[in-house]
Amino acid sequence: MTSGTTHAVATAQDTIAFAEGLPGFETHREFVLMTSPALEPFACLRGLGPDAPSFLAIDPRRIVADYRCQLSEANQARLRASSGAPLVWLALVRPGDAGASVNLRAPVVINPETMRGLQVVDADDSYPLDLPIAGA
Repeated sequence: MTSGTTHAVATAQDTIAFAEGLPGFETHREFVLMTSPALEPFACLRGLGPDAPSFLAIDPRRIVADYRCQLSEANQARLRASSGAPLVWLALVRPGDAGASVNLRAPVVINPETMRGLQVVDADDSYPLDLPIAGA
């Protein structure tokens, strides 16, 4: 991101509600998704409130072109998403000394119509938890 301090004011319609928080950050339940041309193809999922976490994220299809994006009926209900509703899928990025990696096994899913989100932890191990991003 840019240097200096950035203050974002989120309105109710910008706030994404995570009813159960994110694994490891269950007490933080409100986030905003921040994008910027300078940050592309990444986005920042920024928590609201004191000491709230922020996560660098990317559309998983930018990493694996044929990435499977599927939700169980229970998770569709949690998001209040109708079948076929357009959803935002994000893979969380983890910076490291040897470069950045991405978690493709537990994507964050957001329903922009209801502004509800969740992190789907997939038991299917066909996608890695820690895939290095080429060139990162």
